[in-house]
Amino acid sequence: MSRPTFFISSTIYDFRDLRSALKYCLEEQGAIVLASEFNDFPKPLDQHSYDACLTAMQKADYFVLLIGSRVGGWYDEVNKISITQQEYRQAYELHKQGKMKILSFVRSEVWQYREQRNELKKLLEEEAVDPALSQRLLHAPSKFASDAEALANFINEVGRNAETKKALKDGSPLPTGNWIHTFSNFGDKIG
Repeated sequence: MSRPTFFISSTIYDFRDLRSALKYCLEEQGAIVLASEFNDFPKPLDQHSYDACLTAMQKADYFVLLIGSRVGGWYDEVNKISITQQEYRQAYELHKQGKMKILSFVRSEVWQYREQRNELKKLLEEEAVDPALSQRLLHAPSKFASDAEALANFINEVGRNAETKKALKDGSPLPTGNWIHTFSNFGDKIG
């Protein structure tokens, strides 16, 4: 039986310890783990690091997505697509082809932060607050999240919210690979 391969996708800065612990635990179980900050990750000298990650992840059976309060590097800054989001998009295409399973995790406090922003948005709409002011309030800089709007949009994308609404409305198939698990610490994911 071949060993399963896991690709860990997240910003490295805020998940360094968790990525390391996940790699260790999965390898102890016999898995191959692709995590770009480690020496065993393929690093072709003729590829940009973003492209190397997108290439390496195609060899994985499982895509492990960790979402925290940072967006990370922009893959496409104009359209506000981070490299982590681009990795996810490529993984989702592989998932739809039956070639990859997706495991998505969001820090609990980030999930709550997003929910609070959603409630604020509803309140601003109900109170008929000037749309320009509403946008300024919703997208005000935060010490908690590096880009609240980008994070919320990414979480919505991972949850396949728009596709689910469409499917429920027109009877098309519901999307798969949309489970999102929240966690506070590494023990939440191991147990």
